[in-house]
Amino acid sequence: MRDFGLKEPSKTHFSKLLQKLIDNPPVVIRETDDLLTLLKNTAHFYRILDKENITVLKGILDRDRKSFEQILKTFYGLTYHPEYLQKEYSLTLPLDALHDYAAFFLNTIGGKLYLFRRDSASRMTVSYYAILVIDRANQEGNNPHGIDLRPAIDSLIEEIENTAKNLKFRDEYLDNLYDLKEKYN
Repeated sequence: MRDFGLKEPSKTHFSKLLQKLIDNPPVVIRETDDLLTLLKNTAHFYRILDKENITVLKGILDRDRKSFEQILKTFYGLTYHPEYLQKEYSLTLPLDALHDYAAFFLNTIGGKLYLFRRDSASRMTVSYYAILVIDRANQEGNNPHGIDLRPAIDSLIEEIENTAKNLKFRDEYLDNLYDLKEKYN
């Protein structure tokens, strides 16, 4: 982390960045009603995090690409323990914020454009966890944006089966996605 010239410990710095994202969610409903909202959504991470932090994050993601799946898996698991996130990382993570970001990636032009600018493994991994977040919302009877997961599930199954030979958790993703496909059909 020293290579990136952070002025504070990385745990503190990245916890603050995550909290900033949580506190400033993207627009997920009626994104296309006006051009300004659409443009803001397209540049959401850049607007909230700023150029310097985006450069640092891209550098880390490029360097640690092989760990990305494990990092997201661990983070998703931690979302079930908000008290731990608060205690260890000073993060307040309301489920509504998770729903907003999941909806952003699955259901908005800005979110989809963001994912299509990433490598395929990152895109599929983020899409997978976005689906799990919305499924969890459905299980709790709280899908605030009314997202129909069926198209996202079908699309991700097809993409993983046809192109994702390099995903570390490929079989786990497919098993869970097929279970979800059965559940929602």
